[in-house]
Amino acid sequence: MAVIRKYNPGAMPPATLAMVAINVAIALIDMFNDGLLERSLWARGIDVYYGQWWRLLGSAFVHGSLMHIAFNAYGIWILGRLFEGLQGWKAFLLVYFASAIGGSALGLVFYDPDIPALGASGAAYGLMGAVLGFFYVKTGSIKGIWQVPISRQLAVWFLIGIGVSLAPGISLLGHLGGFIPGVILGIYLEYRYSRKADVFHHASAGVVLVLVLGFAVYAVYPWHRGNLYAGRAMAAYKRDDMQAGDALVQEAKRRGVSGGGANLLQHLQLWRKYHDQNPKSFNTDVLLWPLTHAAQDSSLRHAHWDYLTPADITDTQNVAPAPEPLDHSAGPD
Repeated sequence: MAVIRKYNPGAMPPATLAMVAINVAIALIDMFNDGLLERSLWARGIDVYYGQWWRLLGSAFVHGSLMHIAFNAYGIWILGRLFEGLQGWKAFLLVYFASAIGGSALGLVFYDPDIPALGASGAAYGLMGAVLGFFYVKTGSIKGIWQVPISRQLAVWFLIGIGVSLAPGISLLGHLGGFIPGVILGIYLEYRYSRKADVFHHASAGVVLVLVLGFAVYAVYPWHRGNLYAGRAMAAYKRDDMQAGDALVQEAKRRGVSGGGANLLQHLQLWRKYHDQNPKSFNTDVLLWPLTHAAQDSSLRHAHWDYLTPADITDTQNVAPAPEPLDHSAGPD
């Protein structure tokens, strides 16, 4: 049976409008609070391993600059209006959140846990993939995509975007982690909308959603990596469970740490060594130096992260003052 698609390019898509409004509102709020939400939500492995799992999704709603939010908001608006007009708001939200989570998770799994990522680029690339998936179904082939002006233009934008993603400070995996689920879901949703979806189409959509969820769980809890146990050790010390913290530090050493995890492990070992001798100087504020959340103590007026090193120990009774905020460059995804 033929399906009559009611597409009104002048209609106001509610889900697209909501996502753009939320992203822009958060960016505007951050202009007046010194980037508090940005630092509280961006995705950085060490923060996530400490227990701040919400950063996996929260990072898709914060941006590093006005240009960053402008590009992403524009892309979501253009692509979202098109896709939501074709498939509806439920399909839009499915693609948006699956792609946002997929992009964040893939970056957390493979990048240095000391490098933060942020931005709605994964969701935007997912919407781009979903629109290309729609045109793939309609034309029947990749070659057919190039024969339709709008899909050809989107394909060119994608290729340019991938080239740009190879530059330092930009998350290629974050973009691909959003684009790939978007393509598969876009193909599935169009077959489903046209009432032509078969077992293969249902299975492919199910597999991609399971993979996104699996990567998300693994990104938050990579059970075989020492970096995870170092982050959990910091959380244990924070709640004054020294025995559990010591055991987690030993587990981190046994499994091996890498990247920022090595800095964190050294930080924890130094803090623990001198905490018993002088808990006033080696206090919780010093323990939490590596985190990027907003400081809760007036002695740490600015959010920053740093690690204890032997040079910070002036003697066995003192720790050097908290360092000045460092200019860590966040990698937009």
